[in-house]
Amino acid sequence: MSGIDENDTQRLQEVVYDFDLWSDLHGRHGAINHPSELHGLLAGELAAGERLSSERWENLVLEHLGCDRLQEEEQGDEPASPRALLHAFYAATLAALQSEDMDFRLLLPPEQAPLNQRLEALSNWVRGFLEGMARAAGDGLSRAPDDIRELVRDFVAISQVDSDAEDAEEDGDRDIEEISEYIRVGVLNVFAEFNHPQPDQQTLH
Repeated sequence: MSGIDENDTQRLQEVVYDFDLWSDLHGRHGAINHPSELHGLLAGELAAGERLSSERWENLVLEHLGCDRLQEEEQGDEPASPRALLHAFYAATLAALQSEDMDFRLLLPPEQAPLNQRLEALSNWVRGFLEGMARAAGDGLSRAPDDIRELVRDFVAISQVDSDAEDAEEDGDRDIEEISEYIRVGVLNVFAEFNHPQPDQQTLH
């Protein structure tokens, strides 16, 4: 993924998981979909073994936003243009999935956000992931191991969660944290299944 230099990437990675930033970007573009869904969509594509060129990634984003071009004007205190942010978003997501530290996380509203907004974001994230995974894996999903297919069934159920459910705030917070962790680990398992390491070429001279 090109378009930004190493210094920009390091600087932008500090903000690519800022949910409010992506909410603002979606709002400015009149987006028809949810910010969390975009991250889920990208994670699903990558976890199922797909790698996107800059053009394909931008086209996928435009489809998600429901517009024909990105607004490239820098806004307020944002560190870079939408295009640069999106490229950093891609790079950061792929790096997190590949990290041995398992530091991948979901793009969700902050903990202080209302419970129903967090539930809505969580279900949208999973819907995006399922769509991205289906796009990338295709018929391969039917040949996936039983644990992966069971995980997909669980994700489908999570994607249908009722964001208007009236739970006690403390219980709801705990449930979201547990479900988010289940999703996070599940995504890493999917990535491990569909992204087998290449043979070590360093021993060949």
